[in-house]
Amino acid sequence: MSYDGRAEAAGVSGGPVVVLHVVPGISAEGIGTFVLNMLEHLDRSKTKVLLAVTTDWEQLHESRVRELGAEVWRTAEIGEGLAGWVRHFVRLIRLIRRHGRIDAVHSHMDYFNGINCLAALIARVPVRISHAHRTAESGRIGWMRRLYSLVMRLLIAACATERIGCSKSANEGQHRIGPWRFGTKIVNNGIDMGLFKPVRSKSVPDGVDMREGEIRFVTVGRMDEVKNPLFLVRVFHEVRQRVPGVRLYWIGHGSLRGEVELLIAKLGLESSVALLGVRSDVADILPWMDYMLLPSRREGLGIALIEAQACGVKCFVSDMVPAEADLGLCVFLPLGQNEVYWAERICERLKAGGGGLALDPERAARYDIRSTVRELETIWQARRGKAGGGISEGGLQA
Repeated sequence: MSYDGRAEAAGVSGGPVVVLHVVPGISAEGIGTFVLNMLEHLDRSKTKVLLAVTTDWEQLHESRVRELGAEVWRTAEIGEGLAGWVRHFVRLIRLIRRHGRIDAVHSHMDYFNGINCLAALIARVPVRISHAHRTAESGRIGWMRRLYSLVMRLLIAACATERIGCSKSANEGQHRIGPWRFGTKIVNNGIDMGLFKPVRSKSVPDGVDMREGEIRFVTVGRMDEVKNPLFLVRVFHEVRQRVPGVRLYWIGHGSLRGEVELLIAKLGLESSVALLGVRSDVADILPWMDYMLLPSRREGLGIALIEAQACGVKCFVSDMVPAEADLGLCVFLPLGQNEVYWAERICERLKAGGGGLALDPERAARYDIRSTVRELETIWQARRGKAGGGISEGGLQA
């Protein structure tokens, strides 16, 4: 029986939809957290999930996703350059064909979605989804990077049947070529609102020091260039100069950790900054915090920001974070200004007790993971049993 015949038979029998998610990893970063949240709330009788991971290393959440019924496949380390890309591409096609019937391929790898959607098209998968999790790169970009993004966006336009993003700006960055936009949909990066709530655990989480009168700042994210970690340290230093009773808790790891530690030492912040590393109890830590710092250079949405606000934490964020991420507790500050400006604005808010900010329940409800899962289930089943198309079916708009 051909692939199309199997898909049609599955549609008639009403068996579970088989969805292959292609991800860079299943760790504590945004995409890994989103995928884990989704798996926690899927109806397994309706959806069977496979994960293709572009790394050879075991991931933080790998054992948990297996417990939730997902199969984990490995393709190749795409960070190795063109050779890694080719191995990933060939293995992905083989894995899809070997499985026998996959109803949808859902790619979470930004511009690289173009390669994954092309592989899915060759393997005759009817639903091919490009999911944008980040905004477009800003500032000066080299010609090689510009060429890469153009080629990938052309592939996405031609090969994806569905184009979704976590925000309008994420869709604009990935699903647009010059004045031409392709049919897109916003699907909010949902979280478990029953888990993230402004209720403190009975005991103080490990690593959190409850000193009387202390103002606790937190940041959650990778110590990578896009998160602007060195600027964050300088901002906190300026805040501490003005308000001595502050402490920063940093959840996350990354390639710039060494530089972050050196700057912390240089500014004499060792006693005021706690580097907690990757944690699985973020939902327990956040309710003990007062404010979040997130001076990112770009964000598709900022799932950590949604989690913090759900826990009642007020947030100071860069103006590169999409407005959709504001649930009522965000203060946006211009990234073009220096650390002194940021510190002065933050301290003004501290003196006012963070007044004027309140969580908007209606906006928060949009980020309930249950709503997100229902939207995704509809998309995965959109063309079940049909041969998907490319650019003509996506809706080209000038």
